[in-house]
Amino acid sequence: MGFLKGRKNWILTLVSVIVLGLIAFICYYEFTVPKVFTKSEYIKEVVIQNKDFSKVLEDFLDQVYSYNGTKSATDKIYSTAEKFPKFVSLLEEKLGPRVPNDAKEHYEKMIAAYKIYLDAIEKYKNAVPKEFGDERSALLKEAKERLNEAQANMKNIK
Repeated sequence: MGFLKGRKNWILTLVSVIVLGLIAFICYYEFTVPKVFTKSEYIKEVVIQNKDFSKVLEDFLDQVYSYNGTKSATDKIYSTAEKFPKFVSLLEEKLGPRVPNDAKEHYEKMIAAYKIYLDAIEKYKNAVPKEFGDERSALLKEAKERLNEAQANMKNIK
């Protein structure tokens, strides 16, 4: 009789450990492993992120065009420009693992376009504080061309 009771407890303990392990695995998987979006979820997220990016870009370009040469204007341009690389790296980090297979090409082209935006913003950031003259004008023109290239690439993504 004692032998069966001990064996019963051992089996009950083993089953409990297996069930708890299974629950822990499911919870870990559910909360830490990113789920792949459906294509419609992916598109929705891309639209939301693009709107956020566009708002910050518009603010940045307003600062560029209204730049008055003061230290506070320069600091504001620099602090706004710092937001863009963070945005792109967060987008890659959060969205990248969740991209569905049928949208991978779109994602790669989109990230490439964002990197062109980053280059254009860096060029603006370096050009705007320079004194008025040919060098500044040439740098601003180059930045504008890069910005136009990024916008065209973003519009042509399918």
